[in-house]
Amino acid sequence: MVGIYTGSAVKGPIEPIDDFCQIDLTMAQTTTKTAILSIGGLKSENLPVLRAAFNAVPGVVKIDFSLERSVAVLDFDPSQSHIDDFLRAVLKAGFQVL
Repeated sequence: MVGIYTGSAVKGPIEPIDDFCQIDLTMAQTTTKTAILSIGGLKSENLPVLRAAFNAVPGVVKIDFSLERSVAVLDFDPSQSHIDDFLRAVLKAGFQVL
């Protein structure tokens, strides 16, 4: 029997609700990888161009930049893209990978 806990006793059964709290298991099982790319001469004005280049690669989940370290940090779905895709995107956008 399933019931509601009120602190001292269980009172009455709970009827199942078909549409309650459905979870998309395909998204829950997706594993992401992180790529850290050193980019030569990274400046704040370069970020929109690089962000667009990375977003054009399938499977990108998250993009962060560190200007202090001159790096891009990418979370991506490895079933859709590979680190080489990001290296090519940087080069195609006109930047140097260190």
